[in-house]
Amino acid sequence: MKIVALPLQPWAKEFARRWNSEAYSIFLLHGNIFDIFPVRTEAGIEYTPLKGFLRQRLFPTRDFLMFYDIGDGLTFATREMQSRFFKWLKVYDAVEKTSYASQGTPREFSRLSPVLRRFFQRESGEEFGFGATLFIDFPEKIVPSSEDYSSSYDERTNLVTLLKWATSPELRQHDVGIVLVTESPSKLQSDLLQNPHVAQIKIELPDYAERLRYLQSITYQALISNIPEPVGSEASTSSQPKPSESPVGLTPEDLALRTAGLNILRVQNVIAEAVRNGQSVTQDHVSRCKKALIEEFCQGLVKFKDPKPGLTLDSVATHRAAKKKLREIAWLFKNNKNDVIERGLLLPGRIGVGKSFLVDCFASECGLPMMEIGDFRSKWVGDTERQQSRILMTIRALGPVIVVVDEADAVFGSRSTGGEDGGISGRVFAAFAAHIGDSSLRGRELWIAMTSRPDLMTIDLKRQGRFGLCIPLFPAQDSNDLIDLFQTVATGKKIQLAPEVKQFIETALADRPLTGSDVDSIITRAKENAVLDKRDTELRLSDLQEAIGSFIDALDPELIALQELAAVLACSDTRYLPEKYKSANRSELNATFAVLKSRVSG
Repeated sequence: MKIVALPLQPWAKEFARRWNSEAYSIFLLHGNIFDIFPVRTEAGIEYTPLKGFLRQRLFPTRDFLMFYDIGDGLTFATREMQSRFFKWLKVYDAVEKTSYASQGTPREFSRLSPVLRRFFQRESGEEFGFGATLFIDFPEKIVPSSEDYSSSYDERTNLVTLLKWATSPELRQHDVGIVLVTESPSKLQSDLLQNPHVAQIKIELPDYAERLRYLQSITYQALISNIPEPVGSEASTSSQPKPSESPVGLTPEDLALRTAGLNILRVQNVIAEAVRNGQSVTQDHVSRCKKALIEEFCQGLVKFKDPKPGLTLDSVATHRAAKKKLREIAWLFKNNKNDVIERGLLLPGRIGVGKSFLVDCFASECGLPMMEIGDFRSKWVGDTERQQSRILMTIRALGPVIVVVDEADAVFGSRSTGGEDGGISGRVFAAFAAHIGDSSLRGRELWIAMTSRPDLMTIDLKRQGRFGLCIPLFPAQDSNDLIDLFQTVATGKKIQLAPEVKQFIETALADRPLTGSDVDSIITRAKENAVLDKRDTELRLSDLQEAIGSFIDALDPELIALQELAAVLACSDTRYLPEKYKSANRSELNATFAVLKSRVSG
């Protein structure tokens, strides 16, 4: 079919700009390479894999489009291209005394590259054509990331070949380009990545407009209009959508909005999983599949949550100053005041103080999805950077989104690595710092770092523009906080607190700095006594007294004091501090902290 022009995506524009500059011979495409991409035909917009998109949209009139990977060897876009290449190959065989034209080209890149080099430098002519583009899939298999001493001879040969091609003026003069296609550059040899003659182009996940374009394409219409009989289904055909009914219960605009963070291929999978099994595409189906697909794409290293209806900051006890500030930020999100929203928040506090629950409630109050990042480091070469790249690419496409990093001091790492891990920690830290400090993402991503030891986070991350706003969290400070904590936890457990119980809490526990986890444990033990006595919802004073009398906080008090002081010293605004710390002498606090730190580490 005739291909009609279609506006190029940002990455394709960048690729075309660099190609047209004639300053590069090698191009590295990385990122969302396994997706499908749009081309316009006479019938409408259709979607094709990357190889087809490059062939039809960027190189429709190229004399030679060749593809190589170690599985299939050298292949061609058309039979006519292959035929002309093998005509030239007969000439090569006659000169070099080889028999490739009859036996086929070598599959090993180290043996194939001399043939390709001679082909690239051939003289122009109608018989053999002029200009060629070679796409190398999975280049990390021929020039993997490794030190020179551990590389094989073939790997070193392949690297030198690509480096020479990158700097070769002859290739540019003969209109030859080499395109390496890989998901993660971190798996490629660093000498190749650092070469200034190699142009790197990242394919990002599709934005809203690109997802909507797919949902209005003929590829999508064909998907939802041709519904086969489900295999293995015991349901009656009456439960399946009728031919006259659309199996998709959402508008294209709503569906495009709800599939943020997915590439086009995964959007297609979400739709296909429903319609091919006789189900309707509902909001619940999309949310469930989106969560599974995002976590699968990030290899289970993140947790994705949609906002939970009915959950707000009203569900959080105490933390009044923190809740006030978070409500202000939620208002800014809801009213699209993106230019004044912080890039990151630092929430320090001793363990058990309720950081995670507070953030869950805040995200739901904002009405935004939340992605929680865990430890993604791997012992395998290149895996850590690849996993981080996938996570950051997904976050960028999800926006607006709240990104939560628990145990932030361990996840982010630091700039100094000591060389123990080959520089991986330093590169991971640099990538996080650059991403979080990107002001163009203000209002699209709000990063929240939670930690009990903010002193262990590097100062580069705690500066303004990253995690400059620090809101520390503390345990109950007075009897009012205690009553609030007990009442909130009891309500969640469907328990009524009798007046005498509240009186006991106010008088007998006023001097105990309990956290939400402490109170939850106490009430759980008290309710256990009530349930065993066949009083499921009736909590007596004796139950609570027995639970409190047997409760022992097994945590090291000096460690808890250290964590609390670390939160105080990290705070960026006195409004978020308890009264006893607002006017405290910081020099004295620092001295006390140093003593506690030496004791705990010793």
